[in-house]
Amino acid sequence: MRTKLFFAFMTVIVVALVSNFLYERLMVRDFEDYVSGTREDKRYWVLATVEGSYGEGAWDLRALHDAAHWAVMLGFDIKVVDSADKEIMSSKHAMSMLTPSMQRRMQGLSDPETAEGDYEPYPLYLEGRELGTLFIRQLRSAAVISEKEAMFKKKGRVFLITSFVLAGSSALLLAVFLSLFLSRPLKDMKKAVEALADGDFGVRVKAGRQKDELGKLAASFNFMAEALQREEAHRKRLTSNIAHELRTPLAVAKANIEAMIDGVVEDREAGLENVRLEIERLISLVEGIEDITKAEASFFVKSAYTELDLPEFLGAIVTKLMPVAAEKGLSLSLAEGPQLTVPTDMEKLERIVQNLLTNAIKNTVTGGITVSFGRSGDLFFVEVKDTGRGISEEEQALVFQRFYRGGESSGIGLGLAIVRELVEVMGGRIELQSKVGEGSAFRVWLPVAGH
Repeated sequence: MRTKLFFAFMTVIVVALVSNFLYERLMVRDFEDYVSGTREDKRYWVLATVEGSYGEGAWDLRALHDAAHWAVMLGFDIKVVDSADKEIMSSKHAMSMLTPSMQRRMQGLSDPETAEGDYEPYPLYLEGRELGTLFIRQLRSAAVISEKEAMFKKKGRVFLITSFVLAGSSALLLAVFLSLFLSRPLKDMKKAVEALADGDFGVRVKAGRQKDELGKLAASFNFMAEALQREEAHRKRLTSNIAHELRTPLAVAKANIEAMIDGVVEDREAGLENVRLEIERLISLVEGIEDITKAEASFFVKSAYTELDLPEFLGAIVTKLMPVAAEKGLSLSLAEGPQLTVPTDMEKLERIVQNLLTNAIKNTVTGGITVSFGRSGDLFFVEVKDTGRGISEEEQALVFQRFYRGGESSGIGLGLAIVRELVEVMGGRIELQSKVGEGSAFRVWLPVAGH
């Protein structure tokens, strides 16, 4: 991965180099075309001005003088000859007609004496008739300008090369840095996946920034690893608990059957009744295992948050369980509370409330159960309060353990264990307040999703 990223950046740098080279070539060519075009425009301006100095069959020497004067200012040394090859005007002659002070100023700019090279002839025409010839060559000042133009091109080329070296070096360093920066999280992820495959469910990767793809990938991996770790722990604990819980009823049933076979137990009906009771206990245990298996299946699924009207939601659960409470002569009601809408995992919350209410109904003989709710900051709560026999301080630390049953409990000890584990999965906590002989109150605090 790191090598691929590095070569990808190097490809970009090479493309930039080729683009820079092409740009330099095109820029120099365009500049040369511009300079050449400008120089030719000046030549033809001088040519047109000289041709315009002829009128009414004769040369206008004053206008011709001005044309020669402007030619010198444009960096040209000129000579004008008529059709008989007679010189009628030159740059030197035009300069000699100026005042001494003007001559000194002009010589400071362009001196015809500095002209070098051969003249280039340009025929002069008027209405198709040849008037003579314009001879033109560059003055030394124009040569200096050409040298400046060459210097400009050279410096432009140096600038482009320097800028590319700086940009290329920066890009190369950036390529190395980014290839290391981008590949490091993936390398860590690869090691974590290999460790996870070897059975190390405690491995985690740094999530980093959650907004980019690597951060989201790391967060998803950590969620998966945590789910697998929790599932493995639950599997081991459940297997151990099931083995322990199955051992007793199976041992009792086996002992009764062997006793009846050996004739130790004379009352076979009593022996068979004992076996039947143990079998019912096994069936109840299996049903409880099915319940906790369904609950655990939801532990490893990311929560699906829903905007929940809490009073309406709790009212529906209370109404559903009212007949169960009525069979025992108990009241079941929802206390008045504020109009409260919370985003939360409806499926998990429903299982939590139902398990708390079922547990309260089982452990309450007289009186009733009340459900209340509310919100405090970024948390909301649901409380189930009963008038049952209560839980001693010693037992309060044990009631959330799997398969724990109090002295008078008729269940198999899974309901409250499921509740606590679901609450922890949702990022909340459960509180218990109870007093023997007065009842219990289970309050579940859960975060409002998104806070």
